[in-house]
Amino acid sequence: MKRINVYFQSGDNFAFMLGTAITSLYTNASKDYFYNIYIASGDMSEENKNKFYILKNNFPNIQSEITFIDASSWEKEIISWGVPAHRNNYVTYYKILIDRYFKNTDVDKLISIGTDTLVTGDLHELIDFDFEGHPIAMNWSEKLYERRFKRSHRYCVAEMVYFNLSKWREKNCEERLISRIKKYGDIYGSKDQGLLNTEFQNDMAQLPLKYNIYGITYYFEWRNKVRFNNAPVMTKEDIKEAYEHPEIIHIPQTFVFRPHEKNTLHPLKKMWWDYCRKEQNPWNNIDEYPSPNMGSKEKFLRFLYTHLPKGMAEWVFIVFRHGYGFMNSVLYPYHDSYSDDVKQIYN
Repeated sequence: MKRINVYFQSGDNFAFMLGTAITSLYTNASKDYFYNIYIASGDMSEENKNKFYILKNNFPNIQSEITFIDASSWEKEIISWGVPAHRNNYVTYYKILIDRYFKNTDVDKLISIGTDTLVTGDLHELIDFDFEGHPIAMNWSEKLYERRFKRSHRYCVAEMVYFNLSKWREKNCEERLISRIKKYGDIYGSKDQGLLNTEFQNDMAQLPLKYNIYGITYYFEWRNKVRFNNAPVMTKEDIKEAYEHPEIIHIPQTFVFRPHEKNTLHPLKKMWWDYCRKEQNPWNNIDEYPSPNMGSKEKFLRFLYTHLPKGMAEWVFIVFRHGYGFMNSVLYPYHDSYSDDVKQIYN
């Protein structure tokens, strides 16, 4: 039986979100495949670990195994690099060190999926995915600019990263990333995402859009789906296929709030709660979480989003999201006159 290897990383405080993500995975999984599910955490409580085992047993028709990876030693090492925390923890950096565990296994391909997701397909097409010799695959769907990146550079959201572990080892990827971050720190302002995009700018495969649907766009008008997914490699056929048959939907924190937060305007609120409330999910009795604090930009966007016609509100969101990155490229442009030492940071 063919195996699909899935990796999550989470702190104990996000166990309920991870539980809902894995519930969605089990709900849409196929009986024809075996799912190896790995969870890396530095502080997962025994109570929540047991809930994940209960969740597995509540789907007896799906062949799977859940394995916990103790990432406490990883966290200590990451802190020693002097990098800033992300939302008061270092979980986002774990994926850089995944081979500390997997080098002693027979796992060759591993899809890393964010906690704030819904898995709406069975993922089976990943089994025969062609990495074309690259160590990772990510989805480039938007023209997102980072400071001092060339405008022609790809910039991918690192919520979903598909690892080709044999090439990862062969090309010494872990060592290269650690060396880069020790030398330059978090100059990219986007933690592991900036690291992966710079180090593998010319050495990553393109993951199809259906593994990286941005949740707020799920019910966008067609023309706005095309405007949002505006990377040069995207075609209308790719976009249409992705939204008709999504495999992974990303639900990050935005001005509409996440589905589980009070006063949420998220278009996938019902979908998320439908998975959360499933009887198989041990976290199905949670209450709504408090609304997050908003800055002036978020308040302004929220006002526009609720007062403009739907299509125009979607367009305004796209303009703000893509415009912010474009302004980064204007205020902090890449210069061919950079010294070689500086150029190597961004190339």
